[in-house]
Amino acid sequence: MSENMYIVRDALDKGRGMFATQDIKRGTCVISESPLVFISPNIFKNLQAINALSKKNKKSFFALRNIYTDDELPQEIGIIKTNALQLGNDSIEAAVYRVISRINHSCAPNVRHSWNSITQMEYIYAIKDITAGSEILTTYVAPLTTREARQKKLEEDFRFTCQCRLCTAASSKEHDAVVTRINECSDLIVKFASSNPRKSIQCVREALALLDKIETHGKRTFYYDGFQISAMYSNYKLAKEWADLLLESYRLEEGETGDQYDRYLAYSIDAKSHERAGRGGYVDLRGIYITKLGQELE
Repeated sequence: MSENMYIVRDALDKGRGMFATQDIKRGTCVISESPLVFISPNIFKNLQAINALSKKNKKSFFALRNIYTDDELPQEIGIIKTNALQLGNDSIEAAVYRVISRINHSCAPNVRHSWNSITQMEYIYAIKDITAGSEILTTYVAPLTTREARQKKLEEDFRFTCQCRLCTAASSKEHDAVVTRINECSDLIVKFASSNPRKSIQCVREALALLDKIETHGKRTFYYDGFQISAMYSNYKLAKEWADLLLESYRLEEGETGDQYDRYLAYSIDAKSHERAGRGGYVDLRGIYITKLGQELE
């Protein structure tokens, strides 16, 4: 596959965006990029870092979109607020990128971005097959949230009303109901993990079935839940199956260079390598399936 899988060009009322120049298969790394500038919680340090950029990089930085022009903010801060990506889910630091910061939003994205702390680069992986000419889109909000919550977040932080297919679909209420149930399952998995692992596994399987129903990514979290519970209760053959799914999901979304790849590979090779393996004794978790979505748990 050619390295020139994308082009950055005008994207109607969204400023500029990234578009596929050829068909891109799920699991393909579309781009990996080092930060143009790292961003910290300290505004003064950020202004210093931007001022220290080379002439070329400074030009790239100030070419990025600023949606906060009416807020009397320094231009640099407006560009940061518009374009910075967090360096991992729990990080207080972020970064701005010359190309990746151009990727626009959809609540039904076709790529996923992830920070690799080992290589110090941001990676964009296709989470769906992308056809040539299509816009490459990530999401600016948590995927498993309702339409109302997504719209509120986007309007507050990015000042636009999302018109993606998920937000404008007639079935958005049905989608919201499924998302709500998935989040309920997530809570129940934690609740029952120690007291009733069979119920917990049943919730894992229901959440995965629901994700298939709405064709939304996010299975990796539940694969890990299934693996961890199975390993904890000494179901090592079942844990191996979950670990294989976890590893493949991670590989497709973050590649073999991802900073968690070796960890998940170790789980796939030996489920007993998990720190909580066997600590719950033995509970038979085989043969737990759901026959109806949202059914009463055992």
